Amino acid sequence: MFSRLNEVMLKALIVVLLLPGIVRGQEAVEAASWHQVDQALVMALLAELPTNRAGHRTPEDVAGLQQTEEFVLGKLEALGLTPHTQEVERPDRFARLTPEEAPTPRNIWVDLHGEGESANEWLVLMAHMDAVVGSPGADDNGTGVVALLEAARLLKDRPRQRSVRLLFTTLEEIGLVGARHHVTEHIEPAVDRGEMSIFGAVSLEMLGYYSDEPGSQRSPLPPMEGFQQPDRGNFLAILGVKRHQPFTTALAAAMERAEPEADVVRIDMFVVPPPDLMRSDHAEFLIRGWPGAMLTDTANFRNPHYHTPGDTADTLDPMRFARAVSQVIGAANELLDPAPAEAELDKKHDAETP
Repeated sequence: MFSRLNEVMLKALIVVLLLPGIVRGQEAVEAASWHQVDQALVMALLAELPTNRAGHRTPEDVAGLQQTEEFVLGKLEALGLTPHTQEVERPDRFARLTPEEAPTPRNIWVDLHGEGESANEWLVLMAHMDAVVGSPGADDNGTGVVALLEAARLLKDRPRQRSVRLLFTTLEEIGLVGARHHVTEHIEPAVDRGEMSIFGAVSLEMLGYYSDEPGSQRSPLPPMEGFQQPDRGNFLAILGVKRHQPFTTALAAAMERAEPEADVVRIDMFVVPPPDLMRSDHAEFLIRGWPGAMLTDTANFRNPHYHTPGDTADTLDPMRFARAVSQVIGAANELLDPAPAEAELDKKHDAETP
């Protein structure tokens, strides 16, 4: 009886002594992994997107883009968010080729407001919902849409100092039409009124195609001193310009901290952006002098299915796609609420200083 009692008391004492460490360990794991997404989940979301969604020409593409809008609105509302919409007229040359009864395409966005002195500093994350005629658009740009939906789910309840706009644009494939309308009608006036300042804008443009094969990565850039062009398509690229390197450097560093095993390559040494850097919605921010960047798997410089019927979900890398989404969300959280990361860096620096 006495020995059994001692055994029970000893076990209880061990639990009492070890429990705080176990709890702290669990908290550390949760703190490190809250932004990580499940690859089955992101691939399931991708599978729900219509495979015809150009928004012009054919009735199927018109209906598919409208269904995509309703899908995005439904997902955002299910999260308890209040999405806003903006009608975007098709340019005349496309409107003439589109059924007269076709509904007007829409931009969709939600705002997650910051608190405190930095609340009027805005990070804008964008992804276009449309695809080109004849392409299912899994990588271009179903992956960006899924990433933005997951960002809404995981960022909505996080503390933040800066504010973030999650913007789903339309008609990007026919000339950045939706982004241009949104910036002109909503962001520019708010900036002029002093209600917003643009901390940075990031276009999520194809996040799912990867290859470790030598020669799988091509580049439109000539050889440049000091920059080794990658030969394998196993990274995400951040494309920007030299004057905005403080933003692209901070974005890259935050992405690397969010997912240390995932490679990120900054290509932001240009004084004047080359044409291939201006091929997505962030260009509407760059031309106004605001920090902007494209986050991409580099499109046709890697993915052989770009703008073809072969751009299907089964050509993507689910694990690395999910990791890219986690990178985006973890990095966005750090940029929106930089104090914890800065404190951790200070702690690390102090520990390493003799």
